[in-house]
Amino acid sequence: MYNSISLIIPTNKVDDCFQQCLESIGRCAPPPLEIIVVVDGDTGQVLPHIEGVDIKTIRLQVCGGPSRARNAGAAEASGDILLFVDADVLLPENICLSVGRAFTLAPTPDAVFGSYDNKPPAQNTVSQYKNLLHHYTHQHSSREAFTFWTGCGAILRQRFVDLKGFNEEYLQPSIEDIELGYRLKQAGGTILLDKSIKVKHLKKWSLPAMVHTDFFLRAIPWSRLIFKYGMMHNDMNINWKSRMSVALCSLTLLCFLLIPVNTLFLPATSLFFFLCLAVNREIFLFFLKQRGIFFLLKTIPLHFLHFLLSSLAFCMVFFQHQRKKMVRTVERRAFSPE
Repeated sequence: MYNSISLIIPTNKVDDCFQQCLESIGRCAPPPLEIIVVVDGDTGQVLPHIEGVDIKTIRLQVCGGPSRARNAGAAEASGDILLFVDADVLLPENICLSVGRAFTLAPTPDAVFGSYDNKPPAQNTVSQYKNLLHHYTHQHSSREAFTFWTGCGAILRQRFVDLKGFNEEYLQPSIEDIELGYRLKQAGGTILLDKSIKVKHLKKWSLPAMVHTDFFLRAIPWSRLIFKYGMMHNDMNINWKSRMSVALCSLTLLCFLLIPVNTLFLPATSLFFFLCLAVNREIFLFFLKQRGIFFLLKTIPLHFLHFLLSSLAFCMVFFQHQRKKMVRTVERRAFSPE
């Protein structure tokens, strides 16, 4: 099925990462049926010329976010399979064969996605942590997934059309792919996490970018999605270990802040801290094996911060959800006949 793949890349900037992405696509053998680049917010950018790569370009005058850009690309695609790729990843040469083969497995999936590899080029600690965390999460999750991922994810075009594509309410890169996966599962679809499909992520992360992304673009909208669909699967970023870690990190911070009130909170702080380390021992051992003891020590505060941001976001959304329920209840009672 590799010869029926339409490869779609949204981008709002033409930079070195994007050029490297196109160059990696040019090395794909066999190549996809077509390559569609959607420029989200056209400012006259000149796309790099890659010899031997024929690119169909769609230019959107106003930047509307990756959901709208991917939908625009899908609308022009002619392949039976839509392969969505981020503009900052390098694809392996056999990507089309791997994706096509995945759609021949039984039971036949409606969508397939992979993961980042474990060798991100950006060497700063936050970049290494973010990419290795993503790699570990996908490589240790269930093969039958409940969500979708557009870093490198493919979906049958007819299924995509039936679902009316990505939700264009997401104006920034957020959880639009996760939301599509939720709708696909709710419609009875099958999503396959193929751990053999790996792409290299070129993005260089900073600590402020990590905090902003994890809190505003991931944790808050994903929490809203959980309350909307009423689903919290024991997999990926919301498995039982992650949920327990969120609770333990929150208790660690709370007890630490209460130490000036009563010194008995000091041993409680230590207890919850070491319990959290124990729950996450497998990923910490993974960090140790991949990058050594000094990298491991630097990931511990980052991992705690990751869980604290998730905890704060979930609590905020929970109270917003409860408030809305109370308002609806009051309104129903006010307008119900006596």
